[in-house]
Amino acid sequence: MATLLDPVGLLDALGAVWSPDLDAYAEGCTDAHRIRCVLCGTAPCTCPPFGTPAYFALIDQRRSRR
Repeated sequence: MATLLDPVGLLDALGAVWSPDLDAYAEGCTDAHRIRCVLCGTAPCTCPPFGTPAYFALIDQRRSRR
């Protein structure tokens, strides 16, 4: 079980999804503008504005909710 002492485990337990580019950024191998968005899959992000129906549709699609 995840604890507050294990932040990655806690976020994983909550269902967090990480960009495949995050490790490269953390290691200094890429710039922030090259991190692909988890929802739209592009860098830089091309998601619709937060809170719009289109944005929430992307979240539902990503989590396979219909």
